[in-house]
Amino acid sequence: MKATLNALALVVGCALAGSAFGQCTLDSTISSSPFTVPGNTCGKNLGLTSFCSGGNVPNGAGTSVVQINVGNSANFGLRLISTTTGFSPELAFVAGACSSLTACTIDDTRGPLPQQTVPPPAGGTGYSDAAYDGPAPQPAPGIGFAIISDLNAEAPGCGAYTLEIIGTLPVKLQGFSVQ
Repeated sequence: MKATLNALALVVGCALAGSAFGQCTLDSTISSSPFTVPGNTCGKNLGLTSFCSGGNVPNGAGTSVVQINVGNSANFGLRLISTTTGFSPELAFVAGACSSLTACTIDDTRGPLPQQTVPPPAGGTGYSDAAYDGPAPQPAPGIGFAIISDLNAEAPGCGAYTLEIIGTLPVKLQGFSVQ
């Protein structure tokens, strides 16, 4: 009986946790910069129905998530570029949990066509290079997530992109061994 109750509690706990926190499947993981990440949002993370504290609702065509490992004294910026017609890229950054409930410290939409750049040229904030947008404030050491999506209803509403990361993500080596 006790084993059955423990198993039931585990299943219920996983189901509840999954509704708020288990929503992100990663496209890649970054621990150093500068770094360029190519990707495509189509068909990815369809269960992520909102982000930025629930305020951004993707159009349902797909959302990419890139994990960014952040060390002490991080000072980095992000830029997103796409040339896909019918894709209005949204770039967001959250620190900590990849969840619809997590607040965004970057929340930007695309620049002008034909090359959709996020942030728009000379439109960045929170980082020393105006062509890039940095989390403001820069995150504490840990894990962050760049979220790439489209909030508009145009077709196809998803597409290819290049995420650029510049600055410093100093990640400290936690352990090392040779066997």
